[in-house]
Amino acid sequence: MRATLRLPRQATYADYLAVEQSSDSRHELINGVIVAMAGGSDEHNALAARLAMLVGARLPSGCRYYSSDQRFWIPSHVRARYADGSVICGKPEHPPHDDQATTNPRIVLEVLSPSSEGNDEGDKRIDFQTLASLQAYVLVHQDQRRIRVYTRDAGGGWRGEPSELGEGESMHLPLVDAAIAVADVYAGILDLAGRSLIG
Repeated sequence: MRATLRLPRQATYADYLAVEQSSDSRHELINGVIVAMAGGSDEHNALAARLAMLVGARLPSGCRYYSSDQRFWIPSHVRARYADGSVICGKPEHPPHDDQATTNPRIVLEVLSPSSEGNDEGDKRIDFQTLASLQAYVLVHQDQRRIRVYTRDAGGGWRGEPSELGEGESMHLPLVDAAIAVADVYAGILDLAGRSLIG
């Protein structure tokens, strides 16, 4: 369930920024509606941190891993979005109306929860895939040891089917100079049956 802030008219980006800058929680702007983002579970947060460690340590010089506080502007759909993690190489590019949002991620990573899976796999994925810089969109399940990776093909289009990775397999991402084992992502967080090892 997502909480929304409804105005008597569609929210402008200025309305959105006013809410975002005065709030302790994060929001996205979707079709003129300001949507509050829910906090994550223990498993969700642990997986997001593990991805930052595993991916961030394997990036080449000039590329950096960004936390879930990094905002993105999706110009083709006029939306503001956040991701659980992302990789940006070189200088972040900002739209003229928001110097805290960027438009040039190379990799976006999302940890799927039951409440966010439809959005992360659906509209949010489509939004991010419109960004010309993006090379990979990664979905990590929080209740089973399974990872889905969407990548661009050699011609610059998105491959029709994602790579589905499970136990015993490894994730190969653009720019990341070593494979990341699914087992390493979930170690100490979920057991082989998808049960939590936290707490």
